[in-house]
Amino acid sequence: MDWRLKALAFRALDLPGGAQAHYFLQRHVTRNWPRRDATLDALAGIARRVVADYSAVSDALPGSVLEIGAGRDLAVPIALRALGVPKIIACDVERLAKLDLIRHAGSRLGGKFETWDDLARSGIEYRAPYYVNDDGTKVDCSCSNEVLEHVPADQLVTLLKGLRAVTNGLTTHSIDYSDHYARSDKSVSRLNFLRYSDEQWRPFNSGKQYVNRLRHSDYLRLFREAGFQIREESSVIGEPPPGLEVAEQFRRYEPPDLFAIKGRIVAV
Repeated sequence: MDWRLKALAFRALDLPGGAQAHYFLQRHVTRNWPRRDATLDALAGIARRVVADYSAVSDALPGSVLEIGAGRDLAVPIALRALGVPKIIACDVERLAKLDLIRHAGSRLGGKFETWDDLARSGIEYRAPYYVNDDGTKVDCSCSNEVLEHVPADQLVTLLKGLRAVTNGLTTHSIDYSDHYARSDKSVSRLNFLRYSDEQWRPFNSGKQYVNRLRHSDYLRLFREAGFQIREESSVIGEPPPGLEVAEQFRRYEPPDLFAIKGRIVAV
């Protein structure tokens, strides 16, 4: 699908009833839900990496993990529990989780959840809507997977300060820096959105497909400003398309930073 048409469709989904329509389309048209086994296995790999990141600094499993942006099926929290993490807080700013999708993920990743009480008894606490803040919650480890790029910059500052307040040990994050429209429109580059100023991009940047377009160095700065010390960071550089002329606001970045399409940040 042409990315401009998809942007228009997402804009329509911002209207009342759009959330229900979006889920219906994902489930019955694009069939993204329930997740395929290969996708669930990949998310189990994310959970293993979270545990490995934490174990590298503590030589033990985390006693508690908070995941932001836990999604509809809580796949990563379920996988973390299967790995032996005793307490997981799965949170989201919207209540997205569906019990039937949680059951499906559990059947693949380990865990039987017939009711929400089953989930809670297993050690997984679901908080939604929930905004991470200094409310007395404390965890050994916090994490996210391809979530931070969807948070507006001003809200990201608040979120990272909240994570600093609740995280006793380590925080670990995977971030997608690319143009998400390129996933479904192969005619455009994963760096296509760098052509546009904020004003030009705004009509395409709807709530359901919002990306902040921050670059890797921006995230490193924001983590440090929130009080974290970077333990490990890396990024993968994409290939810019021939003739790409980036908007003025992006010209201050060095090419490896500007053209990064994904990254990882691990901090304490």
